[in-house]
Amino acid sequence: MKLYKDMNDNLFGFESDGSQDYLISDGLILISEEEANTIKDKQVAAYVAANPVPKPTKEQLLAELQSIAAKIEALNDD
Repeated sequence: MKLYKDMNDNLFGFESDGSQDYLISDGLILISEEEANTIKDKQVAAYVAANPVPKPTKEQLLAELQSIAAKIEALNDD
């Protein structure tokens, strides 16, 4: 796969056989797989930092525990 980036570090991948070369615009820069992975890792880290997973409340955890306990009890009834 041929890997490219644009000026905003958006990543693009094209087939190595040249069948998609017509899609490669002049503004794209050929990069290595290592550079693509570095850019991807930065983007994932930024996304995770901007979209934290909220911690469940005590009530939510207790409701989940009760649901699991009921499923276990149902197994014992069989």
